[in-house]
Amino acid sequence: MLNKRFALPLLLGAAALPAAAFAASGTDSVTTVTGVGLAAPMNVNSLLPVVNNNSVGNFQAVIQMYRPLLWIGRDLKIDWTDSIAKSIKVSANRTVFTVTMKDWKWSDGKPVTAADAAYGFQMIKDFGKRYPNYGIGGMPGIVKSFKVLGEHTFRVTLTHSVNANWFKLNGLSQITPAPRFAWKAYSIDYLFNHQTDPALVQVVDGPYKLARFAQGREVAFVANPAYSGHQPSIKHFTFKMITSSDAAFAALKTGDIQIGNVPATLYNARRLVANLKSMRTSGGFSISYLPLNFTNPKVAFFHDLKVREALQYAIDQPLIIKTVLHGLGTPSFNPVPSAPDTYLSPEMKKLVAHPLDMYRPKKAAQLLDEAGWKPGPNGVREKDGKRLAFSMIVPSGNAARLATAQILKQEWQAIGVDMSIRQMTFNQEIAMLAPHKDWEMAMIGWVYAPDYYPSGGGMFNTGGGSNYGAYSNPKMDKLIAATTHGKGLKTLYAYENYAARQLPVLFLPAPGYLVKYDPRLHGMNKFYTPVSYMAPEYLSYAKSSGGAQ
Repeated sequence: MLNKRFALPLLLGAAALPAAAFAASGTDSVTTVTGVGLAAPMNVNSLLPVVNNNSVGNFQAVIQMYRPLLWIGRDLKIDWTDSIAKSIKVSANRTVFTVTMKDWKWSDGKPVTAADAAYGFQMIKDFGKRYPNYGIGGMPGIVKSFKVLGEHTFRVTLTHSVNANWFKLNGLSQITPAPRFAWKAYSIDYLFNHQTDPALVQVVDGPYKLARFAQGREVAFVANPAYSGHQPSIKHFTFKMITSSDAAFAALKTGDIQIGNVPATLYNARRLVANLKSMRTSGGFSISYLPLNFTNPKVAFFHDLKVREALQYAIDQPLIIKTVLHGLGTPSFNPVPSAPDTYLSPEMKKLVAHPLDMYRPKKAAQLLDEAGWKPGPNGVREKDGKRLAFSMIVPSGNAARLATAQILKQEWQAIGVDMSIRQMTFNQEIAMLAPHKDWEMAMIGWVYAPDYYPSGGGMFNTGGGSNYGAYSNPKMDKLIAATTHGKGLKTLYAYENYAARQLPVLFLPAPGYLVKYDPRLHGMNKFYTPVSYMAPEYLSYAKSSGGAQ
């Protein structure tokens, strides 16, 4: 999922805000922005599951109204308490998964049924390759049949035997029961073209119902009294559509939002919100990386492994972590997240522990020499009359990513590479990132959701729905496929080690975040999860004992 990132500015001469700055929020309402603890804030431009662009912002808004079949906990395992599913029985040959659902209700009192789960799966099939998670967890092609057995039971039969844990976490987790009785008259194209229509979300099964949606301004929710899970104490929950990290911090200071990140570029200004409580996050189960457009003939040199290796060796990750992220970051050199390191191979753990082993600018220059790229008259390397130059898309409003891009520009310039920075909004960037479109390199982040078992399917296999640059490598395809079979982590380790050597993308350190929040709020440990869920139903305000707050 897209997030699917020198001198830093200081704010001087101001004092920490008084408690009155947050007192007006009341005791049953919380306002925040998307991406807390995970990414820079971003807009919400969809209200429907499946047909949205899979951004963190859209995902966090949609799950307030439509809960997935499986809820994945902080330990990257199924949290049965908050799941709609009650149990999953797997056949001995690991091809048949029989799911039993809890007694769950839609907001109008109708039961959430196995037929609704089947309809959610059918939406994925009908959306086809437009579905951003196409191929992740084998979905939908791996499913041979989906049969409703009863009101609360269905059976999924696969085309072949799989790693059961992989399919539960990456395949079944994608199924979101949808109200077939309300949407059955609409085609998938109609739902796609009307995904911001509030009239379509009158019936929900999540903890909140839509109260108001003003595109570009806010999306407001009200508690769903018919919710079958944990009933919210916070009756009114709102996302402000702020897309600038600095603007979100300003709203945090004034009390306009009660939960927000301290941007890395304003880390030294954290004293301005010293009256708020703190929570540090690892940035989620995620990676930050630079996709390369292998379909763009202007940058055909990206096909040369030596060029990719040189660019990676020239990146000083510890410097980025120290100067841009203020120590709130983790080195990363392959597609499997370093924090938590649940699935990280022993070899990758060694690199993470000694990141300077991967910063070798002299080796980078040597590799470019070997690849035939020689310094030109202006210092930029050339080969066959072509300069080693390209542009990188960086999302506007994210000062930390812009600062990172500026460091990369200097480091690559030192080895004879000319990179220019091309800024656009996050949503414009996501719309641009596809094969055969006019881009060369980009800077993005990926939160592993719904691919909680980080096998790479959909991201780096040929034809994957989120393989933005159309990277294709038969051996990589085989290694990714191998992670989906059998048991144990050996095949996953083989994939991630190979990806670290082959570099389907370039890797950056994963940013962590300092989250500040209203000191009266409780339940933040359940509200935030590293897999991009946001569960405001677990938030509550401390009861006043009559003294000053």
